[in-house]
Amino acid sequence: MTKKPKPSEDRVEASPDHFSDKPLTEKIGNNLKQLYDDVVNEEIPDDFLSLLAKADK
Repeated sequence: MTKKPKPSEDRVEASPDHFSDKPLTEKIGNNLKQLYDDVVNEEIPDDFLSLLAKADK
């Protein structure tokens, strides 16, 4: 009889995201920080700036 690996062990080894030793929470935190930085550094569209100028009047 052949011993089958546990399903959880099989998934971890075959996981495409198993490229670093960082804990998952650290990966998520780093990705969220990067996303936030990207959004903060985006230019404000001219249409939105025009709308804000109209709202100030």
